[in-house]
Amino acid sequence: MVSEHTIVANAAVAAQLPLARNDAERDAAHGWLAALKGPVTRADGGVVWDPAWFDFLQGDCPDTANPSLWRHAQLNAKHGLFEVTEGVWQARGCDYANMTIIRGDTGWILVDPLMTTESSAAALALVNDTLGQRPVSAVLVTHTHPDHFAGLRGVTSDNPPIYAPEHFMDYAAAEGVLGGNHTSRRAVDQFGLALPIGPEGMIDGGIGKTVARGTRGFARPTDYIKATGETRTIDGVAFEFLMASGTEAPAEFTFLLPDHSVLCMAEVCTQTMHNVLTPRGAEVRDPLLWARVIDEALCRFKDRTDILINCHNWPVWGRGNVEQFMLEQRDIYKFTHDQTLRLANHGMGPDEIAATLDEPDFLSEALHARGYYGTLAFNARATYQKYYGFFDGRPVSLNALPPEQLGAHYVKALGRVTRVLELAEKAVSEGNLQWAATLLNHAVFAQEDSAKAPLAKVYRNMAYAEESAIMRNIYLAGAQELDQGAPRLQGAGGRNSDLAATLGLKDWFDAMAVRLNADKARDVSLAIRFNVGGDVVTVSIARQTEFARIGDTSSTVDCAVTLDAAGLEGFAAGNSDTEGLTITGDKTALTKWLDLHDTFDLWFNIATP
Repeated sequence: MVSEHTIVANAAVAAQLPLARNDAERDAAHGWLAALKGPVTRADGGVVWDPAWFDFLQGDCPDTANPSLWRHAQLNAKHGLFEVTEGVWQARGCDYANMTIIRGDTGWILVDPLMTTESSAAALALVNDTLGQRPVSAVLVTHTHPDHFAGLRGVTSDNPPIYAPEHFMDYAAAEGVLGGNHTSRRAVDQFGLALPIGPEGMIDGGIGKTVARGTRGFARPTDYIKATGETRTIDGVAFEFLMASGTEAPAEFTFLLPDHSVLCMAEVCTQTMHNVLTPRGAEVRDPLLWARVIDEALCRFKDRTDILINCHNWPVWGRGNVEQFMLEQRDIYKFTHDQTLRLANHGMGPDEIAATLDEPDFLSEALHARGYYGTLAFNARATYQKYYGFFDGRPVSLNALPPEQLGAHYVKALGRVTRVLELAEKAVSEGNLQWAATLLNHAVFAQEDSAKAPLAKVYRNMAYAEESAIMRNIYLAGAQELDQGAPRLQGAGGRNSDLAATLGLKDWFDAMAVRLNADKARDVSLAIRFNVGGDVVTVSIARQTEFARIGDTSSTVDCAVTLDAAGLEGFAAGNSDTEGLTITGDKTALTKWLDLHDTFDLWFNIATP
């Protein structure tokens, strides 16, 4: 049930913002040539992607959605093949990201081949069916996030050269491997993967609709772009690059197509405020560097740019519009950075800053910089974290109570759970949903099941008023977990075996060490030397700590193991019975080592104890 306060709040948004303005509608539809015919399916018959999932967005905004987000979701739902300019196209709405297509002398040059093999192959088929069959002559991957490269296997049967930013391989596989299980679980909530799609569920993903549910693969890049100002002629097409590493991704480039007057800003610019810290979990990004890279691109390319394309959302046409767009995109990150630090230097902590910081006036007109993905409050907390860490300086925060203990103390202090429910109901009636959620969350973590249903109702109303698509998803995922328990989706969060095979020994064994159970390792002293395809590493366990020394051949070990990289992947699954494995020394040491490690269940609880 939608509360009256939510309805009033959404009506206020509709009254305050110029949502009827049609410039974005015009740009999002510009150059449309053909629709993607769905559904796109996997080999097992499962649906990877279907544009029809979002047909409901053709209707008017319901009470269950923020009208600003609804408008943005409608724009993102436009799908198919679009002509950007002569010789340049984009496949949009075929997956979470866009695939850009450039006509080369001998074939198609593709930029960012989506998230899955099936969706990228479907997008390429749409290109060939509409524009005429051509081979893929080159692929560019702008940065290290899998929605831009995990579909490589769907478009590389012609074995084209693959260009990526310098240090791509340092991050593409390793960036998420150490904390990967936790990140994957939170990503399910962020992207609404377990939610029903519809007016009361997932409606959008901010920078795209949602992620495809298909097969993720990888092909190693063959060439790397290393410096701003670097130029390449790729299949007859001129490219001029500007590095953006450390902004939205740890390795990233943007580029100008000078002969087309098209600037591709990768994911440094989008039609929304981005995340300084993604809710799924990652290292905090640098908003000051982000602003400076946008400004550098503006100064370097503005007089040669008539069209700006991004690897998400829709393009911007017209030199003046491009300049204004880039200035406003630059300034939302600079504003967030500077105002967060200003308030911090007045003595405020992260939550005070988030509550105090008002959005800049220009966001009332610059809808492309509003928080449909990242939000000002969340990004302010992230900026604080980048400079000061998680600690707010207050003594009480030095050893904060975990949720279960804190919840039990709250309920006990208030006398009984019924009092918590009464106070929460009063807060809801006054429109103070955050306080209501706080009260009820404490009760839920105090194991008071009677608080689950009212908290789910509160989360849903918070979602229905939320302008950010991914924050809406997180609220709704929390409500769903309260009602049904943690989700379990078949095939979600799986390991990209193509990508895992590229991990270096240091990264692989560091990830294995994260799984060491310290209780099991008490009083254990163990050392094993691994020879993996000729590369040697000695793994030791002592003092309840596991350490891998790369290249060590002299330490005393309990056994020596020789195997190939595929055998390592078997170890990741806890399997020591690997073909081609040879062991010298104490053969029980390998089994003992494996038994000291935990396995991780992806489907742990988040919104419940």
